[in-house]
Amino acid sequence: MNLTHDAMLVTLRIHGWSGHRYDRSASQYVAVHHDAATTAGRYNKRLLPKAALAALNATLNEARKTHYHHTLPWDDVGARLLPVANYERYTAALDNLIERMLTERSRFIADYDYQVEQARLDLGRLFRADDYPSRDELRGRFSAHYRIVPVPDSGHFLAELGNGASERVRRDIEQHVRERLNGALGDLYRRLGEAVGHVCERLTEDENGRAKVFRDSLIENLRELVDTVPRLNLFGDKHLERLCLDVQNRIARVEPDVLRPTAASGKFDPAVRRRVKRDAEDLAAHFAGYFGAERATAHHAEAA
Repeated sequence: MNLTHDAMLVTLRIHGWSGHRYDRSASQYVAVHHDAATTAGRYNKRLLPKAALAALNATLNEARKTHYHHTLPWDDVGARLLPVANYERYTAALDNLIERMLTERSRFIADYDYQVEQARLDLGRLFRADDYPSRDELRGRFSAHYRIVPVPDSGHFLAELGNGASERVRRDIEQHVRERLNGALGDLYRRLGEAVGHVCERLTEDENGRAKVFRDSLIENLRELVDTVPRLNLFGDKHLERLCLDVQNRIARVEPDVLRPTAASGKFDPAVRRRVKRDAEDLAAHFAGYFGAERATAHHAEAA
């Protein structure tokens, strides 16, 4: 693996507006009328009806989740590792969501005056016109964009150093990169392990012996994950490849209705449900212990 050729760093910046505001006067009023200290609580007003921001916030949240889904952890300041093999999937997904965000932002701003009037009725004497940003301010508050840069090579940091210091700094940089890569590999094991564990949990019965309810997304999310993990496996980790393939063949290919006793489609097969449950438990046992950095390090070393 040549990190500078096989991957890049991507940073996603999302800005929004909560639509809430702390009201000092209301907080003091509540404290006085309940004989409480003024520090005992805070009154935060919802400036707009909850539904006004729902679609816009949902799109921003989906962009954040998609960013994490298609990348690997890298540093503590926001950059994540994007494998070249996943570049097109990432950019297509994020570009689509950013375009949707712009559409939802325009719709929200177009309805803004109406929503403020609704808030005037909801808030009564708590309404303050100066709590509300202008339309132009709102355009600036809601934004999402990503930035992609190359992964720095150790030589980039060593160019200005003398020979005496360069070898020590090189070792420190290489050790730091190894630790980040091991953390990224461990993250892939964790994602798959948690998804399989969720299948195990939902295929059990409740205290009354009834099958637990689950949504189609239980399997659909797993399918998306086993499709994405191979593109994120920069390390060529063979054990992860085998586990991912096992998850795909033994669980992800099964239709949700086949596992659901209450399915109206008539596709339910109790034998398949029992088999998938056993397979999920077996795979979960394989994933157990692979979420920590030490175990991930060992497999990274084997793959190398």
